[in-house]
Amino acid sequence: MRKALLIFLFPCFCFALEEKPWFGDCLELHFRPLYEYNFFDKVDNAVPSQKGTFQTHVLSLGLDTTVPDTWNYELELEFAATTPVSFGYRSFAMQVRKLWLDDVCGECISLTTGLVYRDASTRMRKALSTPYHARANFELNTAIGKEWSRGCFWDFRSYAVFAVGQGTEGSPWLRGDLFLWYNLCDCHQFRLFAKSYWGLGNKTIVPIDNFKNWSRINHQSIDIGASYRFGLGVWGWLRFDYLYRPYAHSYPEAVHFFVFSVDLPFCVF
Repeated sequence: MRKALLIFLFPCFCFALEEKPWFGDCLELHFRPLYEYNFFDKVDNAVPSQKGTFQTHVLSLGLDTTVPDTWNYELELEFAATTPVSFGYRSFAMQVRKLWLDDVCGECISLTTGLVYRDASTRMRKALSTPYHARANFELNTAIGKEWSRGCFWDFRSYAVFAVGQGTEGSPWLRGDLFLWYNLCDCHQFRLFAKSYWGLGNKTIVPIDNFKNWSRINHQSIDIGASYRFGLGVWGWLRFDYLYRPYAHSYPEAVHFFVFSVDLPFCVF
């Protein structure tokens, strides 16, 4: 069954770096592929105005592990295809996170900090849907969370993520995310969340005909979403996410995101 599941899921999934302030078991690896499809018809402050539907398909593969209990290491490889840019390499990222406080072990909250390095394709950054600012991107993030449990499993989790980044060109950016998470019998999990992304550039016009990247544009966006995660026992988790962008400034607006992902834990020892 596990081999069949891998064959079915591998061709169509992409992945985003983990940020929740709870790590997996020590020495356990997590393979997290995911597929994302998003589309939009308009870019705020675009010159000339965006015409037609802009579509993006993203395929990414991620792998992370916790060694020892308070350090988490993660790799991510992305590919994408967009309306104007054909399928190809999009980015490669490495993340290291440290768990400073752990409410599962009796402390008042869980607290992590992380450092991300991401190499982003110059060709793919010419696409309006590619969010990365520069060829080399660095980001410092922190996550604060609280878990409420009863019996063997936790019932509720909430956490917030804050991040600041800078690329090798252009202006810095800020991110702020909020998540609410409900767990039913450790088999069905539901999340509500909001994500924001703020580029601190000095330009407000988005030049559609000569677009290179977002590094110098003062862009802003807020995405809201919900997800459902289904447990497969020892085989891992399946998840579906839907996000919608209700607010955008100098950025693609009214974007719809559909995300299908899988989390496959395994151990080589």
